[in-house]
Amino acid sequence: MKKLLTVFSLLVFVQVGFSQSFINGVGVCVFATGGSNFNTFVTGGFTYSPRVNISESENASVSIGLPISIGLSYSSNSVSGTASASAMVNAPLVVNYNIGCGSSRVNENRFGFFVGGGFGYHLAAYADSYSNGNNADGSTTVNSYGPVGNLGVRLGVGRGSHNIEIKGSYMKGLDVTKANIIGGACIFNF
Repeated sequence: MKKLLTVFSLLVFVQVGFSQSFINGVGVCVFATGGSNFNTFVTGGFTYSPRVNISESENASVSIGLPISIGLSYSSNSVSGTASASAMVNAPLVVNYNIGCGSSRVNENRFGFFVGGGFGYHLAAYADSYSNGNNADGSTTVNSYGPVGNLGVRLGVGRGSHNIEIKGSYMKGLDVTKANIIGGACIFNF
């Protein structure tokens, strides 16, 4: 993970130095993590989404991004006396093809979209006070990595290149959990 962040930091530094666009945003996210050996659980959280355009034209770009999401959720049921909590970190390295709004800082379109893929890392822990059916505590930890795909739309807001991004993603775990991780986010790009 440290190597991945170091490589991305170097790419950002080099690309900014060669006058390509660095674009970032913040927003909210939700992830559903499921697999054949554990129950599906949902975690909401926050996303910081930096990306660097490595190639730009008037209406399109190719970017490398590392949208990092962290989340935490807790729920309880006063009738059954059960409680559950989950925590999550999601960090995919993705290459996107961007068209229209948000493809670059100079694009003035009010609508755009993107599609891309890459490789991701997902860590999620779920603790349930009633998860094994015997009133005993149970927990599940998913420490997964695998290919990821994402797509979304961008809608221009305000002046300049500010936009709202709505995206969905899917990651298939290659580790022993074979987790299916479905995500969604709404991000404001500066």
